[in-house]
Amino acid sequence: MFTLWFMGRPAAGKSTVASRVEDRLVDRGYGIENLDGDDIRKHLHPDLGFSREDRRTNNRRTAYIAKLLNRNDIPVIVGMITPFRESQQQARDIVEDEGEFVLVYVKCSVDAAQERDPKGLYEQARNGDIEKFTGINHPFQEPLQPDIVVDTEDQTIDDGVEHVLSHLTEKGMLDERLEDEYSFPISRSEEKEVTDRLKSLGYLED
Repeated sequence: MFTLWFMGRPAAGKSTVASRVEDRLVDRGYGIENLDGDDIRKHLHPDLGFSREDRRTNNRRTAYIAKLLNRNDIPVIVGMITPFRESQQQARDIVEDEGEFVLVYVKCSVDAAQERDPKGLYEQARNGDIEKFTGINHPFQEPLQPDIVVDTEDQTIDDGVEHVLSHLTEKGMLDERLEDEYSFPISRSEEKEVTDRLKSLGYLED
C-alpha cells in the first residue's frame, strides 16, 4: 500500500493536483483517503498553531494516521505544506513502516504563488498582517530528494497529474483493480455535490 504526500508552498497547487490524482485513482477502483491539510488542522489538530514545533507535530500526527490507514490496505493522499526537511524525512520514516511513501513536490515560485493566491494571504504577510506565513516570514525548505516534482509554473494541472500517475505505474505501484459489474465510483467533488443536494432536499442533516 502507499501514501502520496503532496507538499509545497501555499497556493502552489497541492490540493488541486492531489484531488485530481485522487479522482483518477478512484476511477481505477482505489478506495483512497485524502488527508487534506486544512481539513486535518480544522477537525483533528485545532490545538496546533503555526510555530515550527507545531508544524512538526502536525506533520508527524498526519503521517501516523497515513501509516495506520496503509496498515489496513487503504491508500492515502496527503496535501500539506511540510516546510521543513526533517519533517519530510520523518513522514517518510513513519509511513514506510507499513507502506510505500512517495514525496511529491508541487513546485512554484513565491511570486507565482502570490499571483494565484485566492485569499491574498501573501500580500497580507508581506504587509505584516500575518505572522509565520510560509515562504514570507517563516522558513520553507525545498526537499532535497523528492520522488516526483510537479512544476505548476511549467506544467498544466493535467500534465502534472499524468506525470504523477506515470511515475506510479513505472514503479509498479498501481495494480489493476477490478470493478464490480454494478459499481459506479464517483470522485470526491461529485460525492460532495450529491451530498449537498440531498441536504438541500432535507434527506440529510448537517
